[in-house]
Amino acid sequence: MPTSALSLLQPEDEDLNQVVDRSENHQSFEDTLECLKNSEFSCFCKLKKDWEKAYPKLPMKDEMILRFARCSPGSPFDSHSAWKVMKKYDWRYTTLTAKELKAQLETKIPPPFQTLFPVPGLRTIKDQPVFYMKPARYFPKETSTETIKDNLAYVLQTMSEDSLACIDGIGFVANMNDWHMKNFSKDYCFEFMKMLQGSVPSRVDMFLIVNPPTWFNTVWKIMKPMLSDEFQRKVHIIPEKKLGKYLQKGFEAYLPDEFSIGKASTDSIVEKFIAARIRIEETPP
Repeated sequence: MPTSALSLLQPEDEDLNQVVDRSENHQSFEDTLECLKNSEFSCFCKLKKDWEKAYPKLPMKDEMILRFARCSPGSPFDSHSAWKVMKKYDWRYTTLTAKELKAQLETKIPPPFQTLFPVPGLRTIKDQPVFYMKPARYFPKETSTETIKDNLAYVLQTMSEDSLACIDGIGFVANMNDWHMKNFSKDYCFEFMKMLQGSVPSRVDMFLIVNPPTWFNTVWKIMKPMLSDEFQRKVHIIPEKKLGKYLQKGFEAYLPDEFSIGKASTDSIVEKFIAARIRIEETPP
């Protein structure tokens, strides 16, 4: 099994465990399978059998099959919806690393500088981990949609290494401060929304669009048809002062300081995330 982040982080960085931990609840994969319910194990076995029959020359690790099962769109362990995601999945995403994406994740010189990353300690009201984006940092004419998709895929998959995040879901906070139409393109929006809805094995359960401009309704009319009815119910367009309705008490301490009420250093969040992930990914299994 992969090395746990617990052994790699400094004590003061332990709040990063929830967003960098590659371990399967610190137990062997065999023990993990033993803990599954009969219906869950049956789903895993069916996906494994179907994959090996359909793609005999493209082996998939059992751990990845289980992740697809847990993150199946709709409800966890739905073999039908999980199979749809598996067949369309871009396997290039499995090769992405923090070292490879380091420049994109941390640079402050556009494009795209600190585009998207998990926020340690920040939890939804349902106790789910959260990732964050400031869309004003993205300029479609300067940065390709594929670059942003790689960043999003990497973060979603990193967070979904936690089995509870696969089943219970994660939250997404989009800080719309300073956002203008030059930061938007229909193609980028369409591809981004597809990723959030199941192009990679993950489960986004809440999407907060915070502090949008007064004219955002024009963009929302373009976005809304890109979302399933189920996912539309997960989207909340709110002012910053309403964050407390969706995030756990004390969230201000973990919220990036790009919000007026945020107290956590954005630079520090990104630097620690990248450093921890590189240590994990370069540590032999």
